[in-house]
Amino acid sequence: MTPKQFLEHIKKNVFKGIDLKPVLTLQGDGLRTFTLEQLERLRATVPDGLHAVWLSDQFWTCEHDLTMITETHPWLADEWEMKEREQLPELSDDEYKIACWIEELALLSHDLYCHDPFDVEQLGDGLQGRFTQTELYVDSFKYDNKPLVEWMKTTPYRHIAAMVCYTMADQEIDWAVQHNQAVQDYYAFQCWRNRGDWGKLEDCEDFIRRSLDAMQQIEEHYAKGHAEGLNDEEIRVLDIMFGFAPHNYFAEDYPAVRDICAAAQKHLPQTPYVKSEQGLRAYGKAVFADLEKIFAKHDMTWDPSDATDLTMGYLDAWVYDKYYNG
Repeated sequence: MTPKQFLEHIKKNVFKGIDLKPVLTLQGDGLRTFTLEQLERLRATVPDGLHAVWLSDQFWTCEHDLTMITETHPWLADEWEMKEREQLPELSDDEYKIACWIEELALLSHDLYCHDPFDVEQLGDGLQGRFTQTELYVDSFKYDNKPLVEWMKTTPYRHIAAMVCYTMADQEIDWAVQHNQAVQDYYAFQCWRNRGDWGKLEDCEDFIRRSLDAMQQIEEHYAKGHAEGLNDEEIRVLDIMFGFAPHNYFAEDYPAVRDICAAAQKHLPQTPYVKSEQGLRAYGKAVFADLEKIFAKHDMTWDPSDATDLTMGYLDAWVYDKYYNG
């Protein structure tokens, strides 16, 4: 399609009956509000927001990395940028401005569907993007970003809020995969079970409520552990002993936790060391020999052969992480 045909193609399929003239005059918060109103409309139009994902698919694949559907795109100079005004002479100035806005809307839709962190300033005043040199906007979607959490609770754009909440839960689970498998399993059960149809408002609200509650529970779980004088590793080991998180804290459990952590630390090779599967096996054998004694000392159940015991599985994961990450 020519650039003009492509514009008409999108208008017909996504914006039929919608006046796009506000794009030409609105700025700042006004334009942002219009953008979110249109994306919310597209998300809620049909089950699972097929119009919204259709729009992003006109530009990129559904993969996380931006990859153009076709090698030659009517509007895009590369995978990220619109062509300059002079490169699209077929479009009028107004049409070009609308085309740029459509591309930005499609990009936001793409990020939401792929659960990719993005600049949260697109969502409202008071929200600021957080990023490091290596991970753009990832920290924006951590649960400790309270302005974004409050936005999800109060915004009128409930379908969009559900997708933003999914991205936040996804980031928190990524953290849990590396730091605490008991928390990972808690999130998996609380957030992803019976996710429902996000084309339905009530299913969006249910997902947001369950997910934010789960993240709050884990935040409070760690805060209580820190208040008890436990560090993150000791909290993880305590969760391993319980076989789940969150749970109540009991001071009588702390000596066993600290014995277990000390045993794992004691057997680590001198740093720096060359990590290998052979080294991991030797490390694990030494640690588990001590753990058996520690469990007996504290009258705790010990059966490494029990495949149904989550504690043993969590211990394996912890020993693996300890060896490779120190």
